[in-house]
Amino acid sequence: MTKYLNILITALITCIIMPVNAASMMDGFTDPEDGMFDVSHWLAEKKGFFPVPIIITEPAIGYGAGAALVFLHDPLAGRVPDGETFDPQSKDAEGKLIPPSISAVFGMYTENDTWMAGGAHLGVWKNDNIRYTGALATGSINISIYRNILGRDVSINTNIKPDILYQGLKFRLNGSGFFAGVNYLLLDTSSEVGLSFIDPEFRIKGNSRDAAVILTLDYDNRDTIFTPNSGFNSSLEVSFFSQAVGSDTDFEKYKAKVIYFTPMTEMFVLGLRANIETVEGGRDDIPFYMYPFVDLRGIPIMRYQGETVGVAETELRWNFTTRWSVLGFVGAGRTKGIAIDDPVTTVYSKGAGLRYFIARRFGAHVGFDIAKGPEDTAFYLQFGHAWR
Repeated sequence: MTKYLNILITALITCIIMPVNAASMMDGFTDPEDGMFDVSHWLAEKKGFFPVPIIITEPAIGYGAGAALVFLHDPLAGRVPDGETFDPQSKDAEGKLIPPSISAVFGMYTENDTWMAGGAHLGVWKNDNIRYTGALATGSINISIYRNILGRDVSINTNIKPDILYQGLKFRLNGSGFFAGVNYLLLDTSSEVGLSFIDPEFRIKGNSRDAAVILTLDYDNRDTIFTPNSGFNSSLEVSFFSQAVGSDTDFEKYKAKVIYFTPMTEMFVLGLRANIETVEGGRDDIPFYMYPFVDLRGIPIMRYQGETVGVAETELRWNFTTRWSVLGFVGAGRTKGIAIDDPVTTVYSKGAGLRYFIARRFGAHVGFDIAKGPEDTAFYLQFGHAWR
């Protein structure tokens, strides 16, 4: 679900930076500091309803498109604490502006007949001391999973039809950059697994209900959430899937991640990322789509799954002008197999990208990445950083 929320947020920003008509194209789109195209001022006061196109480039489900109707409850630049005045020209919003609340309904479809539809609300309350996330969605996802069968890496075509309910609250701890959260996930799923390597017509169908209470602890002191130049972002997450909260089976998932950015010189920014995820429980209790997978550019989602998965990635960005930058990245993922006799697998990816600094006020870059994994080369559109 997180991935689809990220797609929605990316599409929102991509849409509203587009001018309404040619005659007004450059009104408010020039940065007075360097005279270059910049959407910061135009974006700062935007609120209300926006139709949003959605572009999907995930190799696991193919290219696709969609649309969303988004409502910004507050200016995109955020709102100020009670009793203060919003100033879209403010250059130093850190500590003063509060992220906007956003509501949306959306739908999307891809070339392999995958589709998703639903609605979500991101609420920011009590001067950004409480954050709420709620989502309701349904869909049909066609994706290949891979299993080691008799020593062979076999592709298995699957169809997953989820009905998703998500509710989450996060609380800021004593005015710091730490947030503690409690969330609830309810996932009703119909699945169909095609075993074409046995018989082209052979299918296994199933239904399951997965429900979990999820506890989180997050910390973030990055200079911007879009394309950071410095700072840490880290999180811990523990998911308790239990019959006591509505699940068919009992198991747990544990996740930890850390992301770090540091400027090496005025022109070079280094990014480091590491995360680990593991699932514990009886193998008959854990649905196949709940196993962790290697999440790297150039590798389709769910291509490399395991009981425990670790990922490390580094990226170097060269700001060769004040507006343009190129970047290179390399990553590695390691999986501990699902079955007892599965081998430990290590995979690598690498790639490069191009960015334009499109919103100085927000610290936001836009561009694309081309990444090469063990099997394929993939193309990604990016607004902000790939590690959102």
